[in-house]
Amino acid sequence: MDASAANSDSVIAGDPTTSLGDGDIMLRLRRATAMAHARVEACVGLDNPDISQARYRDVMIAFYRLHLVLEPRLDALFGEFEDPLLDWPGRHKLGSLIQDLHALGVTPDTLTALPAAAVPAMDDVAAGFGALYVTEGATLGGQLIARYLGARADLAGAYSYFTPYGDQVGRRWRDLRMVLRRWVGTDEARAEAVVTAALATFLAFEAALH
Repeated sequence: MDASAANSDSVIAGDPTTSLGDGDIMLRLRRATAMAHARVEACVGLDNPDISQARYRDVMIAFYRLHLVLEPRLDALFGEFEDPLLDWPGRHKLGSLIQDLHALGVTPDTLTALPAAAVPAMDDVAAGFGALYVTEGATLGGQLIARYLGARADLAGAYSYFTPYGDQVGRRWRDLRMVLRRWVGTDEARAEAVVTAALATFLAFEAALH
């Protein structure tokens, strides 16, 4: 995860929903999660172009364990969500992680034997949006990570998790922001619930990466 990208609300130029004031849900999320986000970045260490293949594999296994639990829960929450801009399940990452782990030599039997990660309960849409803020922000920040990894012959074919949308990553981040802003609106309870869920998701990532 790259804080300069994933935790910024002004990465995509020309977004008409940028800078909506202190009450804006995206600004609140960015401010409230900044410290947790920084801790996760420190755990990941993917900004190091010399990261060992073994450490990289461990990080990707942690991401796999997290998404293995997160995505079915998000399926249940967003399977019939009314706003098409959300495009769920088009934001699934589990398939990319499996592909990357296979490229790193992790066998299907090994994946099956992995314990599931502990992630927060998700019993409402607010919790789902909090989790999506984290996972989609990681995809946005992953563009820089992919450039580092692309120079590594030993990691060839093992970083599709960071490039799942091709050249559409900016548009899809903008779409998520628009959906989230529309859903939260001026509802303070919804805003607080989304922020709480995002923090809990960051904590789950931090725990899995240690």
